[in-house]
Amino acid sequence: MSETIQVDIVTPEKKIFSKDNVLSANVPGIEGDLEILSNHIPIITFLKPGRINIEVDGSKKSFFISDGVLEFNSNVLTILVSEIFDTMAIDSTTLDYLRNKSKEKSQRRNQTDNEAYLSGRFEEEVSRLSSVK
Repeated sequence: MSETIQVDIVTPEKKIFSKDNVLSANVPGIEGDLEILSNHIPIITFLKPGRINIEVDGSKKSFFISDGVLEFNSNVLTILVSEIFDTMAIDSTTLDYLRNKSKEKSQRRNQTDNEAYLSGRFEEEVSRLSSVK
């Protein structure tokens, strides 16, 4: 039995990442962080703002997402996201964009509780990215 999984990360515009020899994927599930390994139970869940960390071929790849949906079935993990950024490639321009987007989200009126939660989570994650860079 294979100890790896197939991971595909897709935006509305294109496929961002696709590997079939992934050892693990850590994702920010809406109800808590998840680690997806080979033979994980099938799952569909929403994703909150945060980092996706992927271990493949002894190296690690990290992305920042604003939101998304995850499906895992038969050792194939598909992640659909609105926006995604390679954390190693985030520069000051990207950070400024994310800070402005965070500010816009937090200033929206008439937010549902869920929207307010996700807006706050987005702001926390952008702050965390800023402190690392």
